[in-house]
Amino acid sequence: MRIAVIVRSLKYGGMERAACNQSDAFYLAGHEADLIYFSNKEKNIMPNQKAVNVIQIDLNSIMKSSLIGRSWEIISKLSNMILRKTYPVVSGIYTSKIFEERFNELEKNKKYDLILIRGQGTFEQIWRFKDKRSVRICVNVSKKNYSTFIDKIMSRCYYNNVKVNCNSEGSREFYVEKFKRENIDVISLDTIKNPFFTQKVIDLSKEKNNKIPNTPYILGLGRLVKTKNFGLLIDSYYELKTKYNVKHKLILVGDGDDKVFLEEKCKSLKLNGDVIFAGYQSNPYPWIKNSEIIVFTSKKEGLSNVLIEAMCCKTRILITKSPGGMLEMMQGNLSNNIAENKKDDIALKINNILNKEKEFYYSDYEKLLSLFNPSVVVKKWIDMYAKKDLNV
Repeated sequence: MRIAVIVRSLKYGGMERAACNQSDAFYLAGHEADLIYFSNKEKNIMPNQKAVNVIQIDLNSIMKSSLIGRSWEIISKLSNMILRKTYPVVSGIYTSKIFEERFNELEKNKKYDLILIRGQGTFEQIWRFKDKRSVRICVNVSKKNYSTFIDKIMSRCYYNNVKVNCNSEGSREFYVEKFKRENIDVISLDTIKNPFFTQKVIDLSKEKNNKIPNTPYILGLGRLVKTKNFGLLIDSYYELKTKYNVKHKLILVGDGDDKVFLEEKCKSLKLNGDVIFAGYQSNPYPWIKNSEIIVFTSKKEGLSNVLIEAMCCKTRILITKSPGGMLEMMQGNLSNNIAENKKDDIALKINNILNKEKEFYYSDYEKLLSLFNPSVVVKKWIDMYAKKDLNV
């Protein structure tokens, strides 16, 4: 079969890495896999399998290359000034047309059997493309339990009369409620987890990195942005040091708009020498493997790749309660490693977990990682969507 995986960009992020893994998984299962992306800004990652065909369709550049396209962009911006958040809906009318024309060219010699469109940032640009072979993969969730007029318009554009798939049951439950209150009629709403190459992570985790300190450390990993809530992690770390006399360093791997704020917080708590900002790391796995524990304090999270990677690297794990798919992964002994979104509870649970051997969680990791086996995941996609459509 010929499979298309479509994603907005190939910058370093969870959505983008999942798109690359998905393309690799289909190719290794014997299918022809094309990875289609739009923006070339911050192109940091690619599929591991060189035979995956990587295709760029730069929708924004193509739109700006014609007088009609430039005029449409002005109309989109004016619309956004009148009604906030409408820019992607209006501009998407035009970029959808561009995409459909370019996509038809790709299909001149051979049609795709399955088209997987990953993430809202991607839906926005091609929302009018509602081919019956396509499935929209939703990951992001929020704490919102209400919908504005604009939310309803956007959802009607992006999700009405399409097939939707989520990477976790937690994400699916969020979209069930969202679509119910917004009166959105999807063709189907299902769940298939992302494929994951466990051995690849294990191999990369063994790479030598002289920047990793020899002293024990607690790890926070991800973009330094408000949603990831690293401020709460720093507050919890301060509590851990003062109340439980834990001597570990705290290392934050990642970069983002919140960095200055987080650095100032460390100064105000006099943690300058104890909290290390390691910045963006192209291979974060040795940092995970060598940590004593990795802590997730996100305000919301679909199903974090980093959580799965931490299981591959066999480090200890703590998560906080948040909407999405993280909670369903905390099974067996891991069910005790869930904290309230409060610094005292996080500190208490970190201290308790550090008193257990890493091996205590190994059997749970093994069971959970089997759910992400690439060949199993690919078969689910084919059975659920491609075979059905071939029989229509």
